[in-house]
Amino acid sequence: MDLKDLTPDSDIVTCTIRHPVKNEPLKNDDGSDMEVELYAPYAEAYKKVVFEQQNKRLSKSKNGKIDIKAEELEEAGIDLLAKVTKSWNITFGGEQPKLSVAKAKEVYKEVFWLRQQLEEAIDTSLDFMMK
Repeated sequence: MDLKDLTPDSDIVTCTIRHPVKNEPLKNDDGSDMEVELYAPYAEAYKKVVFEQQNKRLSKSKNGKIDIKAEELEEAGIDLLAKVTKSWNITFGGEQPKLSVAKAKEVYKEVFWLRQQLEEAIDTSLDFMMK
């Protein structure tokens, strides 16, 4: 046995976007599946965003206490997803938008049910040893 055999092959997670009720893959006008590629939690790009957010919270702490509101936690979750999105192939507002952090935040805020699918894909990526 080699420990290296128990590490993931890739640090990218691909999420095929599914209809929130019918659970069928959503398609773009060209027939391609709508997909979002994200960095996995063990990827350096993902860790960088998490550390950035944690350091920001820690710098605001007073006397060892961190004061944070629920709205800030939701915003941090959207920010994390937006910054760990590597690429996407989606249709939004009648077009296939170019990926940017700002556009990802807009999409993830408006299409609120999509966040759960992306978070589940990230969580499932940690099951790499089960494959």
